[in-house]
Amino acid sequence: GFIVYRLGGNSLKIGVSTGCFFPRQTVNALETVALTGAKYTEIFFNTDSELDEEYVYILKNIAEANGIQVVSVHPFTSAIETFMFWAKSDYKLADSIKYYEKYFRACQILGAKYVVIHGCHISSEYMTMKKYTEILNLLSCKAKEYGVYICQENVVKFKCGYIDNLIELKKYADSEIKFVFDIKQAVRAGQDIYSLIDIMGDRISHVHISDFNDSRNSLLPGQGIFDYGEMFEYISDKYDVEFALIEVYNENITEDYGLSQSLDLLKNIV
Repeated sequence: GFIVYRLGGNSLKIGVSTGCFFPRQTVNALETVALTGAKYTEIFFNTDSELDEEYVYILKNIAEANGIQVVSVHPFTSAIETFMFWAKSDYKLADSIKYYEKYFRACQILGAKYVVIHGCHISSEYMTMKKYTEILNLLSCKAKEYGVYICQENVVKFKCGYIDNLIELKKYADSEIKFVFDIKQAVRAGQDIYSLIDIMGDRISHVHISDFNDSRNSLLPGQGIFDYGEMFEYISDKYDVEFALIEVYNENITEDYGLSQSLDLLKNIV
């Protein structure tokens, strides 16, 4: 396969998130992922109309035509999950779980296994990690009906961006809940990268990769100072992580083919 590392007995598959190409329509973003040569992706939905099954089937066809495996789906509603799921309102919670069934259905069509969750904002003091996780477990229960896993991401300014809260989450979390580790979010939250990885451990479904230096934290791999060789070896040998997907904010991609260079660089690390 293209861009697969052999590390010990495990392989780490490197891909590119469609989120790198926001604000393009997701169909165009996926076509651009194909141009980079990547064979693995996360579909970052941008708006409700993209969740119409007809649109999702267009994405499926593009992925299949280019030999791309869709690993995961990222909701456009991530920023408002606090108000959807963790707002002290049972009827709002029920509606929100029903809405997320659109993402679960999209996963079924695309062959993806994971839905990425940002969760509850750090400022919500009412929401203890026990209560937080009870609600996450409800969402996970619904996801399982579709054969899909909920993946909690570490995000700055959200409860699960921080090591202490992740330790609490693991106490109460349904065994099916997975984690997405994001390098730039760990750096922004001032969390130690390897400590975070160790807490998530063998529940890591995939990793969002980017690079950083002393002044910027969402650079393309190879533009900063991060040692990918060390991390790739660590996550694949110790925790059997299968996928690492480049997710970098659009303003840091000067042209689409810079991503191809990052992919090539990562391919040659080990």
